[in-house]
Amino acid sequence: RQPPCHRRRSTPPGAPWVVAVVWQGPMHRSPDEIRARRRGRRVAMAAYYGLVAAFILLAAGNVIWQVWAPAFRRYPPMDCRMGLQHLATAIDRARQAASGVAERGEDAALSEFRSALSPEWDDHDAVAAACHSNRELAVALDVIERLRYAEERAVRREVSDLAPLRHRVGQIRQNQLER
Repeated sequence: RQPPCHRRRSTPPGAPWVVAVVWQGPMHRSPDEIRARRRGRRVAMAAYYGLVAAFILLAAGNVIWQVWAPAFRRYPPMDCRMGLQHLATAIDRARQAASGVAERGEDAALSEFRSALSPEWDDHDAVAAACHSNRELAVALDVIERLRYAEERAVRREVSDLAPLRHRVGQIRQNQLER
């Protein structure tokens, strides 16, 4: 029988001695210790897999709620045509509000545009629910939504392209044309 460890020379002859411990066989453990280690491993693995499963279920539940929750919402009764009119009016008002602050930069103009859409666009989901049953009005809502995003892009373009040109023309008027 070999001892559980022995000294082995790991350097060439003439070099200083280095002691390395090499385990030759399995450690001798009692059956009770082996059972306790297996039980501990099982408990640790069960806790780990339980945490992973809980995280997955929580994330999946969150995604499912985000997808299906709007279908369960109830909105107060609303006239679809009047709601569409209010949304279109809010777009006009927001466009005018954003054009007044174009000189302050894109962020300020977009912020002004988006804040001017309230309070009408806060009820967008209720208007969409009211228009859902009528095909023509649902198409009208889609067109109004596309107009909103086109106007938002126009605000961005105006700030980045048109505002510098307007500023430059204003300078030309002051310096060269009004002498």
